[in-house]
Order: sequence, then structure tokens, then C-alpha cells
Amino acid sequence: MSEIKVNSIKGVGASAAAITVNNTDGTCTANITNNLSNRNLIINGAMQVAQRGGTAGAHNSFAVDRFKFKKENTAANFDMTQSTTSPDGFSKSLKVDCTAADTSTAATEFVMVRHIIEAQNLQQLGYGTSAAKPLVLSFYVRSNVTGTYAVNCIQSDNSSKIYVRTYTINSADTWEKKTISIPADTSGVINDDNGEGLQINFALVLGSTYTSGSVSTAWESYSNSKFAAQHGVNIASSTSNEWYLTGVQLEVGSVATDFEHRSFDDELNRCFRYCQVFDAVDGEYTRFAFASASGSNVVRVIFPLQREMRAKPSVAFSGSFECPGVGGFNINNVINETNTGSRKAICLQQGSVSVTAYQAFQFNSDADTSAKVTFTSEL
Repeated sequence: MSEIKVNSIKGVGASAAAITVNNTDGTCTANITNNLSNRNLIINGAMQVAQRGGTAGAHNSFAVDRFKFKKENTAANFDMTQSTTSPDGFSKSLKVDCTAADTSTAATEFVMVRHIIEAQNLQQLGYGTSAAKPLVLSFYVRSNVTGTYAVNCIQSDNSSKIYVRTYTINSADTWEKKTISIPADTSGVINDDNGEGLQINFALVLGSTYTSGSVSTAWESYSNSKFAAQHGVNIASSTSNEWYLTGVQLEVGSVATDFEHRSFDDELNRCFRYCQVFDAVDGEYTRFAFASASGSNVVRVIFPLQREMRAKPSVAFSGSFECPGVGGFNINNVINETNTGSRKAICLQQGSVSVTAYQAFQFNSDADTSAKVTFTSEL
């Protein structure tokens, strides 16, 4: 039997060994650039989590968590939903479906899907230092509209410095994997805070104001003309048009690795930092939270949030609710109290009620299975 005996394996021109071997027990140590886990900087890249449910389509709306639909200055309409159309190895995707066409693209028109990464989750990139690291973006995409699409990355903390490239959908209605290399930026600094660190924008319909520039060869100063440079398709041209996205991964390094599949529970917990939905999953009269009277006409409903949110959340109610024992309780009068924080949310009902101070109540849905309370702290 042949044997190869080495102390290490080193790449041509490399200063460090890729693999070193212990000459005593034969064990080896590998110099791994990418972490085997937690390497994907994108949350919900497999489009598994859709807390809000239903259909998005308005400017700054969500269907699946963490992926925002944006549109302005267009006569077209779209439905963005979570779909089960997906490539091998995935079960879900994000789908954008044109429901009202606009064949003439205005100069300032735009339709896109945006993902934003929190700044303090990007400190390992070392941007603004000599040790800054490159990134690689990979994703699966599908559409009946073939041609050239733009995708960009924007540094919000660095005067919106931009890096924009294009990818091509070659075959209609066929899943294709795309890879975009993003260079390191030794001059840009990403703040260590809970604000916006990087934007990833997937262009779908862009007017000439945003497409007339050239694609990037390095990070550069922002201009509108570079936002979707050389984007050449219009998915608003027909109500037959649709576009799908899944398997979105952004990782440190220069080589795209296989998609990091995380458990649904893991992805949901990450999404809770930006959105938490309490809904009537248990049917009519679902109990949401406890309430207490702090005065003769004041009721406070206290929601224990499922995890700390990025910042103080806003709250939205839909459907019918009640506090049994509180006469005249009208959800339209409920406001988000000022001392609500990122770890708890207190909703205040003032006026139009008659209660005894310190009396306890339960807050639940009325005879309404669609009742929902949504807390958001999105970037």
C-alpha cells in the first residue's frame, strides 16, 4: 500500500498552510476561511418565515420576513407572496407577480426587493481597516422574463457608498443560481450599532434615472444613475410576468459555498428581532395578553415580547378584540405607550371605559379568527 507523508499542505504562493499534520498522532488542522455555521449574513434567505402572511404589494410592505417590497412612480401593481415553487433542496421562495401592467417605464420609476442587514452584525467585515474582507452573494432566481437584472449593495453608514453588478436570467421559468463577488472596502466604516449596515437591492423595474451608469469594479460614491446600472428588463410589461427568489446567502470570502440551511425555529427567532405577530391561531377568543386598570378609565395591555427587538417597536392592530369585564373597550383607541421598550410592549387604552384601579383583565380576540397584533422594529 502506498503512503504520502507530509507535515502540511500549502497553496502555491501562500504564506500559511491550508492543512497542518500532527506527526505524532496523525491528526490534522485545517485553516478554514468560512465558518461551517453562522456564515450566512442574510436572515430568512430560504424564505421559510412569513409571520405577516398574506400578500404584499404596497411600498415598504412585507410578505416573507426581512424582504421588503418597494415601488414608486409606477402604474403597475404587484402581489408579493411566499410561494412553494422552489429549486431542489428548498421548500419556499419569494414570488413577485405582476397584476397590472405598465409597459412604459418612467424615468424615476422603480420596483425592487430589499434586504437590510443590521450594522452590528457586520463588524467581522473589518470595513474601514486594512484587514477588510471581501463578500460573496449567491441566490437562486427564476422568471419568465429573461435578460439582464441589476443587484446592488449599499453602505448606509458611509455616504451610501454603492457596489452594483448585473446577472442574467438565461432560460425562462428555470431556476438558476447566481453569484456576485463584492470586494473589501478598506475606506468605508460600518458603525457598531443597531442601525442599517448594508442594503441588498434586487432590481425588477427601474427607469433611466437609475440605469444609465456603469456597473462597479470597486465600491464607489453613490449616484442615482449607478443604482441599477445596466438593468435591462421590465417585469411590469405584462400581467403574465413573475419573478422568484430564494437561497439568498451573503458570506465572507471570495468563493460561494453551499447554502446554509438553518432550522425554521432558528430563522423565526432571528426574525423576531424585527417583527413579532400575535394572531388568533387558537380560533375565536384567543387570549393574547394580560391587562390591568391603572385608573378609573385607563387600561394597560402588557405584551411580553418573545425576544428583545432591535428597538422600541411600533404596534398595529387588525380585527376585533375585547377585554371581558371592560365596558366600551374600543380597540381603535389603543395607543402604544411611551414607556414601551425593546423587551416589552405596553398598549394603553384611555377613555370610554369604566374600571376599578388595579383590576385585572385578559385581552383576547373577539369572535374573530383574523384578529392580529403586529409589533415591528424593521430597519
